[in-house]
Amino acid sequence: MKIVSVIVPIYKGNRYIPDLIYMMEENWKFANAVETVKIELVMINDFPTEKMIVKQQWMKNISCVQIVNKRNRGIHFSRVHGYQRSKGDYIVFLDQDDVISPVYLREQLKKIEEYDMLICNGKNQSNLIYRSDEELKRAVDGAYYKNGCNWIVSPGQVLLRREAVPDEWIHNIMTQNGADDYFLWRLMFCKKSKIGIHNKNLYWHVISEGNTSNDLIKMYNSIFEMADIMKTLGYLTLEEEKEIRKRGDLVNVEDEKYMKEKKYKHILDVWLDLHDRKVSLENFLLRKHLYKIIIYGGGILGKHLYYELLNSKVNVECFMDQKGHVGFENVKTVIPGENIETVDAIIVTPIMEYRQIRSYLKEIYACAIISIESILLNADCTLMVE
Repeated sequence: MKIVSVIVPIYKGNRYIPDLIYMMEENWKFANAVETVKIELVMINDFPTEKMIVKQQWMKNISCVQIVNKRNRGIHFSRVHGYQRSKGDYIVFLDQDDVISPVYLREQLKKIEEYDMLICNGKNQSNLIYRSDEELKRAVDGAYYKNGCNWIVSPGQVLLRREAVPDEWIHNIMTQNGADDYFLWRLMFCKKSKIGIHNKNLYWHVISEGNTSNDLIKMYNSIFEMADIMKTLGYLTLEEEKEIRKRGDLVNVEDEKYMKEKKYKHILDVWLDLHDRKVSLENFLLRKHLYKIIIYGGGILGKHLYYELLNSKVNVECFMDQKGHVGFENVKTVIPGENIETVDAIIVTPIMEYRQIRSYLKEIYACAIISIESILLNADCTLMVE
């Protein structure tokens, strides 16, 4: 019997727990149709003032281990804490909002064979993570990881053999969130672990509001911490450290105007690509049960969203804009703070100001507040099912 431990740090994440359990139950069903597999879901509460809600009736075939950190300790500590309490021969580290295919474990277990670490393909920002043979090769070539680039989008892509997890990763806990998984891959390359690639679409990296991986400056501060640890351990040369820090310095000097232009260009590129591939925002919103919405912002992205949803089953109730009018004769505009009809969500289209706008709107309105960025980057989330 194979035992798989799926380790998930939970931070203010009770809303994700039912879906995590459902995904594990589905994976148990498909995996056990081929061979005997035991799945334990290990959840670590890293926000201990809020109790995790786990109902026994949700679990039919899997087991659940609940761990509570004494205080908030961060992602790396939580993953290691879960690893030390787990029993699996194989390990998967998931984020609380990750999505995996129902056949993820079946397919990964079939393919891992002699490998210590197996990387699967998946979806990120509405595209395949690895879109060519060249990108697949880079994912398993340690040389491409040396300058601060992580070719694995998220640890959820990776099935690990328990005994292959390096002791150095367990005993050198990083305090800054973001690069602990990159630290793990770098150590495994240094130790010449056997690393394989699995070109099947099994994992979806959900782009949530405020993901650390979207904040480049915070991410590079975490990478700098990793570099310091690896240098102390003797796994990093002076030249490699300089290259990593040079890349980080380039991120820090980019001015706000350039970053804004770059981000808008990226969003429009993603939107055009979705349109060319006939991926519908309407279908994505309906799957999320968002039938009545308000569009915040009457700029370029707000107008594109309105025309995208025109004559669809998603009803745009109105625009919301500080200017009071956005120029659509047949759609009213309300000012932020005014009373509104009951809607499922307000979709915020100014992407650089999203966090401030969201904080303000959350104080006034009870509906979901969602960024157009997260909708576009998550719109094409189809995974392998059979």
